Amino acid sequence: MLKILRNENGNVMVIVAVFMIVLLGFTAMVVDVGSLYLEKSKLQKALDAAVLAGAKELLNGEAKAKTAAIDIAKKNGVILVEEDFDVEPFKYIKAPKTIDKSLFFAKVIGLNNANVSASSKAQLEGGLIKKEGVVPLGIKEDQYKVGENYSLKSSESINGNFGYLELVGDKRTLRDQIIGGAELEVSENLFGWTDPGEKWGQVVQGFESRIAKDNGIVKCQSFTTADDSCQRVIIVPMVKEVKLEGKTKVEIVGFAAFYITRVVNDKGDKIVEGKFIQTYTVGEFGGEKDYGIYKVSLVE
Repeated sequence: MLKILRNENGNVMVIVAVFMIVLLGFTAMVVDVGSLYLEKSKLQKALDAAVLAGAKELLNGEAKAKTAAIDIAKKNGVILVEEDFDVEPFKYIKAPKTIDKSLFFAKVIGLNNANVSASSKAQLEGGLIKKEGVVPLGIKEDQYKVGENYSLKSSESINGNFGYLELVGDKRTLRDQIIGGAELEVSENLFGWTDPGEKWGQVVQGFESRIAKDNGIVKCQSFTTADDSCQRVIIVPMVKEVKLEGKTKVEIVGFAAFYITRVVNDKGDKIVEGKFIQTYTVGEFGGEKDYGIYKVSLVE
């Protein structure tokens, strides 16, 4: 090297020039590859957010799911159109996207652009099997009908049963159990219904307390817009059909979401009325029976 450096025939300049070209090539690779990686990460995050938002609207139809996804993607700097999506109503929404990214240093070696691709898919999963905050009122599984008026609790009993599920070891009053709920799960273990006793005052206090907590929250005032964040939306156990006699044991087979429309507390008319709705929640899923409660998860 010392000999080369002392050489005055111009060899050093040639070598330096070659090294500079190689160095620029490596610089182009490092800088532009890093830029492409960052762009792909941003695109992936934008698509993830978009399909998650879209999946939460799948219960309201394909058009609303796409609109929600497009809006979220735009807020994250990615433009999507309806044709970009693959949607199966009530199941999943998928969005692949490829963008053209301009390169910088790589132009020195003749590379001006590169494609950056990403894809994301979110799906719905039903079959809730375990959840906290469940209101312990058992409803026979054949009574589940989305959107129809249903009397969740009245002063009438069936062979002495008023529909309260006994929470073994729980010393709270029925009022507090309605307000706070409890952790329940689908199981072949049987839960005993309570001994005869209307407890109507506690029922009214419990449900009126939940309704009052939603005052001023617009989306919670209608079953068409309410979701699991609303106190008027309660999760209730669905139980297997049995012959009710006294303190009868029942099997919890699943869970459904119920929107409380009104509580009637007249002398001759005592009713908690509402509608079964479809909604999203958090909990453990994977059960065989689906009563309209879902979770949203990324699968790609």
